[in-house]
Amino acid sequence: MNELLQKTRAFRLLKTEYEENRLSHAYLLLLEDTRNLRFALKTFAKVLFSSDGQNERIARLIDAESFSDCLFFPQAGKKLTVEDAEKIKEECTLKPLEGDKKVFVLGDFAEANVQTQNKLLKLLEEPPQGVYFLLGATSVYPLLSTVLSRTKRLDIQPFNVEETDACLERIYGEKYEKNSLLLCAAAANGNVGKAQSMLEGGYYKTLLSSAFSLCLADSSSLPLVVKQIGESKHAKELLSSLRLIFRDALLIKTGQKEKNLLLSTEKETLKKVASRYTLPALFYAQEALSNAEREVAFNAVFPQCIELCLAKIQSKNK
Repeated sequence: MNELLQKTRAFRLLKTEYEENRLSHAYLLLLEDTRNLRFALKTFAKVLFSSDGQNERIARLIDAESFSDCLFFPQAGKKLTVEDAEKIKEECTLKPLEGDKKVFVLGDFAEANVQTQNKLLKLLEEPPQGVYFLLGATSVYPLLSTVLSRTKRLDIQPFNVEETDACLERIYGEKYEKNSLLLCAAAANGNVGKAQSMLEGGYYKTLLSSAFSLCLADSSSLPLVVKQIGESKHAKELLSSLRLIFRDALLIKTGQKEKNLLLSTEKETLKKVASRYTLPALFYAQEALSNAEREVAFNAVFPQCIELCLAKIQSKNK
């Protein structure tokens, strides 16, 4: 994961600003990966102390969240509270112990309530000399506009399938089959943490089975299949799996080489999908699923959303 993060534009930007001695006093690191956000914050925090490989002691201490001049709030697995904000304000008055810089790492700021965010506004705008803030967030929408205006954004874009797949290989080695790694990398939609959870939980197999059932259902059986799947906890991943199936079915329909298939182990079932849908329907499926993903992101009722989406794809099939 560290190697992946260091190749991002956000990481290069922060490193350049450090090297050119023009650091902003507050940064907002946006990464839609709850599982790896804290790890990412540590990777970026090391840059502020020039310890990304140059000072192994500081790097190890930051990883352990025990470096005296780099303070982490809240505790891992907790949400930032008003009490945390008060502690941060107190700590800001104390001088750094080892250098001329003190960094406060706050994640996930998107989970902090309005009162907590407001409590830190003054510090984010005018911190004491030598004090810097590195805020993490998995989404920008819950953040106050006043917080956004006081921080410099470091956006980490979703990783592509190849990058995610390579990262999974580095993390897990030969623990999982290559095809399983690739499937989870593709279905996670650029989110390494989701890919890891899919692998470790094994539920990617169930997701794929459900997605194929939806694709192969006709107009009369679709409502029943949707009802059986219900309000999925993994709605985004299921939609991603549908997107992969329709993508590979399109490749088969147009005579592409098997090596281009992301779901190559499911080729026979993909052929059934390809034979069931016309080219216009397979092309349209990507657009329809993108719309469904946006609706689900804004809290649309998943069963209704997925049934309507597939009904539209089927209508194109006629």
